[in-house]
Amino acid sequence: MHSMYRLSSLSGLSSLSTLLLALLLTSCRYEVELYDDGKSDINMTFDWMTRFREYPDGMSVIMARDGDAFTYFDATNSVDAMRLRLESGEYKLTVMNRTFAEFGTMQFYQRGSHDGLYAQSNTWTQNQEQAWDEGRIYLDEPERIGVAVDTFLVPHTIDEYEFRPWRDMPQDNTVHLELPQVIQPMTTTLRIRCKVINIQYMRAVEGYIAGLADGFLLNQWWRRTQTGTIKLEHWQSSDRKWEYTGATRADDTPTDSIYTGWIHTEVETFGLPHGRELLRWRTPEANIIVLHFTLIDGTTINFSYPVGKLIHYAGDDGLTEHFDRSDVSLELDLELVAPFIAQEPALPYSQPEGTGQFDAEVEPWSEEEDITISF
Repeated sequence: MHSMYRLSSLSGLSSLSTLLLALLLTSCRYEVELYDDGKSDINMTFDWMTRFREYPDGMSVIMARDGDAFTYFDATNSVDAMRLRLESGEYKLTVMNRTFAEFGTMQFYQRGSHDGLYAQSNTWTQNQEQAWDEGRIYLDEPERIGVAVDTFLVPHTIDEYEFRPWRDMPQDNTVHLELPQVIQPMTTTLRIRCKVINIQYMRAVEGYIAGLADGFLLNQWWRRTQTGTIKLEHWQSSDRKWEYTGATRADDTPTDSIYTGWIHTEVETFGLPHGRELLRWRTPEANIIVLHFTLIDGTTINFSYPVGKLIHYAGDDGLTEHFDRSDVSLELDLELVAPFIAQEPALPYSQPEGTGQFDAEVEPWSEEEDITISF
């Protein structure tokens, strides 16, 4: 309980000690009163590790009181707990790691509105002349951002100030609220694997995937319905091996085989747009992936696949009917392999640049070895 002194009379005295002395020296009686302000003690604690799994250097705490407009903003490096004294009212709370200005891959819009606040990826354009994707606009891969949202009520206890004689025992009208907050991740990882036929003719690969959400609503957690494209780089190759096609001689000895391997990469993303989270809610054309291969002779070849029915959140088998807003942080998987796609990427015959009419030799690879193949 917080209190302060009020004098019912006796102007001109500058301190309480002077007042008490005057009371002793005169026959006048002046009663000292205390008052309570009616505010409530709020103790917030922040759990970063259970879901977000990253301990930040700083955080922002934003609140709207009795409405949608933000009335409180605090940026602090003390990220474990916060104590406040708040007036009565309904509070809408938003907590996030960092401040708006500290994110370099996204912008925040409608910053004054609790319900309207959203984040949107920055974009960049491929301006490299003669690039295979020249002119294409890409989303930045988002930095990790964690958010907690809450709504709580601070009850009304007294009207304005409540005064009492200083000798009277106080009545504790103060409300104490404990508000634990668990920070939820707002980004996820998309993992992509693709089987490649005649992978021995590949020098490098890159690509892009379209149809991913371009941002999210901070105080709803849902992704935006607007979408964009993310560049796919940093590919690696592994698990190369010969596979027999089934052709045999009369003595059942295999006579034909192909050399296959897997390429894989992963990107950070906000995930799939709201309303298209589950497989059953999407068409094949909802997401498109394009792979651009450079062969060992310097020529290139592209493969494009509609993958709206192949990309999925962990645990979604195509029959799942409910998607909770907390599921938006589940990992996404996409595997390009027959029979899920009609034809796996098959690279044409190629020779190394500067060679004669000789086939390229392929060194045997360990199945556990990953080789970086991007430019």
